[in-house]
Amino acid sequence: MLNRPSQRRSRKGNEELELPLVPIMDAFVTLIAFLLLATSLLAVTIIDTPVPVVSNVPDDQKPDKPLALTLKIEQDALTLSSAFRRIPEQKFLKIEKGYDLDKLHEALVAVRQQFPKEKSIVFLPVGEVKYNDLVQLMDSVRLLAKTDPSFYFKGEDGVDRPDQYLFPSVIFGNVISGT
Repeated sequence: MLNRPSQRRSRKGNEELELPLVPIMDAFVTLIAFLLLATSLLAVTIIDTPVPVVSNVPDDQKPDKPLALTLKIEQDALTLSSAFRRIPEQKFLKIEKGYDLDKLHEALVAVRQQFPKEKSIVFLPVGEVKYNDLVQLMDSVRLLAKTDPSFYFKGEDGVDRPDQYLFPSVIFGNVISGT
């Protein structure tokens, strides 16, 4: 016997629909396994850069003023200076391929020869500087080239050992201010 159209509609609304969730769960399990495998193959390197710290030691107890070597990184130039004018300010203009890393490196080697115990430099980049430029600058500042003169430091046993780095401690000075 034929049912009226109103009865047919009401019967369909009372039935429960079962969604097939097993294929979706299978896909997520496979996706999670793939992502875990992919992250284990990913090589990540980190260059530690500490945040600048304010000292509580009074000025009269410090033996002499620190070098406080600073590299201001702008879009078109680099400026190397010292907070207490212990070195003359030097400006390195940008060239076709990017920043003039060779001249900067030569100037930093000369500074390290003048101040052999100094190991830190403060970066002050503007917000528009590209990440790759910062990494290249950090590599140029941190690493000694094979043609550079050797620098030595006293080891724990009192023996002079060759230093592998030019300025290994790179500090970003304007991290807190966001400029």
